[in-house]
Amino acid sequence: MTITITETPKVRYYESDSNPGLSGEGAQIPIFIGLSGNTSPTAGIQKFKSYQAAERTIANGGIGTNPATNPLLAVLKDYFTEGRKNEAEDIGIPYVYVIDLGAIGISEAADVKKWTDAMEIAKTKREISAEVYVGFKATDDKVKVISILNSALNCIKQDNEYGNPRIAYTTFIGATDAQLMLYTDDEQDNYIQNTRLGLCEPKYFGRILAKIMTTPYYEEPGYTDFRSIAPGEFNNRTPTIENNMQDAGIIFIKDELAGPEIHPRINLAVSTAFAAGQDARPNDCLLHARRNVDQLIREVYTALYKQIKRNETETNIIYCQTDVDVIVNRFLDAGHMMDGTAVNVVESNANPYRLIAEGVSVPVNSTLFIGFSMFVEAPNATTGGN
Repeated sequence: MTITITETPKVRYYESDSNPGLSGEGAQIPIFIGLSGNTSPTAGIQKFKSYQAAERTIANGGIGTNPATNPLLAVLKDYFTEGRKNEAEDIGIPYVYVIDLGAIGISEAADVKKWTDAMEIAKTKREISAEVYVGFKATDDKVKVISILNSALNCIKQDNEYGNPRIAYTTFIGATDAQLMLYTDDEQDNYIQNTRLGLCEPKYFGRILAKIMTTPYYEEPGYTDFRSIAPGEFNNRTPTIENNMQDAGIIFIKDELAGPEIHPRINLAVSTAFAAGQDARPNDCLLHARRNVDQLIREVYTALYKQIKRNETETNIIYCQTDVDVIVNRFLDAGHMMDGTAVNVVESNANPYRLIAEGVSVPVNSTLFIGFSMFVEAPNATTGGN
């Protein structure tokens, strides 16, 4: 039998479609791609460790000085505000990456190419786990915006094959709740639903992102309070509107009530795929499940890479399986994954140069509803009601 070798040696990860859902510790690293209004923005990727570093003139290495007229700077201001540590044990923000697209639009082919070129450039920074698209407005052409977002998701899907799974986030400046929900509504002519896309409400978009990025990958981002948002700012939505937004796959902030206390938190970190409805939602429609599995993918991918170009002996395959088992067991022992999670490494029956790793991941759930009731018993005759 003649074996044709058609690819360079590599590990490639394939998102499994047989089950439509399942495909670090510390702050995840995002890249912000979007509009600043600058007529001559700095080309390529910039790196900022603080808002003060970003809030400089272009000549001095920043992206501008006025967040009121600069959408990209405004989001970064919110991001670093929320990311500021209040306690020593808080997860901090080491740095962010930025691609400043200046003052382009979304209609002209040349402008759209600048968006897609930025998506390709973003691949070069391998530690990035989130892509944030900034500058879309509620008044923009919906079809064209969705087309750009689909391009971003396709680019992310391609990069997934090289062990670098990412999630995209965006919002629409000036959008009402009703307008946001139209973007994920499958009864519309144009909509978007994807487990790797988070659509956030526009107010405090950057703070929502910082809350997600500073939440451990295995934890629901709405589990703890915002660091920089005071109680009382997000108490105007009715329970019906909140339910509708959650069902539409929108990430929004909510004042949660716990007796006399008010906790400003993310309602639920859903992806836009949550809008598919109760019976059609993929298994990874919640972001904490998707992020949890992505972390497992990154670590298993790195372990498998050791085998590339190493002799394919029975012993080495056993080593490969052992390395993977150690990672999976660590996730299980930590309670991040549940029983049923496993990855098996076997030699391909069709090609002796190829190993196959197939697995199932079962991320831990989070409690989303607690029913509480109490029965009032008649007072005891011997003690009265005291």
